[in-house]
Amino acid sequence: MQVVAFSSYASPDRTRSAATARAPEPADAPARPFLKWVGGKGKLLDQILVHAPRGRLRYGEAFTGGGAVYFALRGEGRLASALLTDLSGDVVNAHTTVRDRPRELVAALQDHERAYLDADDAGRADYFYRVRAMRPDLLALSPVERAARMIFLNRTCFNGLWRENSRGVFNSPHGRYAQPHIANEARILTASRALQGTAIARADFRRWPELVRAHELDFVYLDPPYHPVSVTSSFNAYAGGAFAAAAQRELAEVCAELDRLGVRWMLSNSDCALVRELYARWNIHAVRAPRAVNSKGDSRGKVAEVLVTNRRSGLAW
Repeated sequence: MQVVAFSSYASPDRTRSAATARAPEPADAPARPFLKWVGGKGKLLDQILVHAPRGRLRYGEAFTGGGAVYFALRGEGRLASALLTDLSGDVVNAHTTVRDRPRELVAALQDHERAYLDADDAGRADYFYRVRAMRPDLLALSPVERAARMIFLNRTCFNGLWRENSRGVFNSPHGRYAQPHIANEARILTASRALQGTAIARADFRRWPELVRAHELDFVYLDPPYHPVSVTSSFNAYAGGAFAAAAQRELAEVCAELDRLGVRWMLSNSDCALVRELYARWNIHAVRAPRAVNSKGDSRGKVAEVLVTNRRSGLAW
């Protein structure tokens, strides 16, 4: 993918690159997600980690998204091995590229950053929609180009909302951030180090009983698209389709199978009647989470969620 700086849109007050406009992230900062993710667990880590098993873990994470729980556990030195999966090819490619080719990715993001930040408002919007139109399913993008496209769009779209339509095409509109951090070199290099030795794969959640056997995992964290608490309350896109009640029921059956295999697991979801019905046999912990996506700032607050674990006699926790 050729990244073009649209010089005709250049504005005198936007000629500085992001590198000169903000202080760099400390080189010794702990690894954190490099993607902004709706429902990301960064602000719930304290509540999540207290319920995780002790000791070194052979860890699996379904529905990886931004991977906040993985990075936290890795930072605490609690992972003996790990497998990350997601159904989104873009998520899987981005994490694989950060792991294997971080410096090439940073260079590609710097090209995007210069072209975007040196444009005026109209030029930024035009650039965003040109990049959004470069669909990986239609163009022969390299893994680095595809990852750079995703991270650029994720950092410049409305609310950082990675949303796909029923055909799996990203369709979030352009956001209007004054100085988005697109090429965050320190964060990508730190994340790359944290991902070394970790297996990353595209997989549907229904494969997890098979995957825990193949990778000899002993603890799995599942963070599916949340079941809506009302008809209009929730963003619930899942790699091109809705994660409906039927899928929630299938996921509960997967968790039951993991329990039968003697695998410890933890699941996050909304605090609603269906979720409490599906997981009534296990341990349900109520948590309060910040609401991150709402078109009205004064409507953002804390919402009820649950953490479910299969902690029981016979499973070391």
